[in-house]
Amino acid sequence: MLNKYLKLVLSSALLVTIVITFSEKAKAQVFVNDTYTDGGRTNGVDPLDISWFEISSNFYQTVSTPPQIQLDVVNDPILGTGNALNLDTPSFVSFNSSFLPAHFALGTFAPVSLGNNIGDALDLSFDFRFTTEPSLSSTSAEFPQIRGSGLRFGLYNSGDTPVTTDILNSLVGSSTPIEDDGGYWVLSGLAVTKSLGINKENFDSGDSITGGDGNVPLALTTSVPTINDTAPHTANLLLERLTPQLVRLTASVDGFSIEASDSGSGIISSFNEIAVRSVFSNLDVNIDNVVLQTHTNTSVPEPSTNIAIFGFGLGWLLKRKLNRFIN
Repeated sequence: MLNKYLKLVLSSALLVTIVITFSEKAKAQVFVNDTYTDGGRTNGVDPLDISWFEISSNFYQTVSTPPQIQLDVVNDPILGTGNALNLDTPSFVSFNSSFLPAHFALGTFAPVSLGNNIGDALDLSFDFRFTTEPSLSSTSAEFPQIRGSGLRFGLYNSGDTPVTTDILNSLVGSSTPIEDDGGYWVLSGLAVTKSLGINKENFDSGDSITGGDGNVPLALTTSVPTINDTAPHTANLLLERLTPQLVRLTASVDGFSIEASDSGSGIISSFNEIAVRSVFSNLDVNIDNVVLQTHTNTSVPEPSTNIAIFGFGLGWLLKRKLNRFIN
């Protein structure tokens, strides 16, 4: 009979420890969830949707037709079951391979920060697909060095000048709101080039984002597939706090990932912009299910604490069961 009670006590104490340990875990909070259900690109009636702006830069020795990217909400049954945001990238020509016009979508929202606790995370994800095969764009043949970064996306902080309207400007020394932005962005290879990389964009570069003069490469791999189709794909950028002065960045496309890190006082931890860019001429991309969420790490008991909890629970239950046995 005593053995029976001991088994029951041990099982009960173990259950108490497991419940206490795993009841405290990371808590998720969604700040952006844009599915374009309301049919617009501005912050409309959909809960947690955001405003999207057309950002275009036509540098010296480049000509775009039309001069500005066009953003429209379209129905895309291939990407999902409803609407998507279409980034209609203009056709362009460049007479200098160092200068390609920048055309991208910029989503804006109230600032969201990576938490200060170890284990806190900030997670951006979205679905996308190209409406034509990337290799059909003239950019693929004319500028093969661009294939390795044909798709770009990232999280940015607007600095002191938030974007509140569409921008058509040179974006180089023109004092537009984009030029002082800082953040992290991801590149993905198109056509026949395999690549996936993570980059940092420093504040106050005086240039455009997603690859301007303020860019600092952090990591790059070629051990990933390329994208050269019109099928749906998924993209993700995850920031995790490892220590107060160290952040891990993980970028992934279709589950293939790469990691990098940033450290010290230069860590960017607050964001209020999402940038998405198709670098190729006349290569449209649709995006949907844009989600930005935080994961706050609550304190989980250390192993020594768990042992103490287990011992306390074991002692209390053992005393209770033995008293019943004796009586």
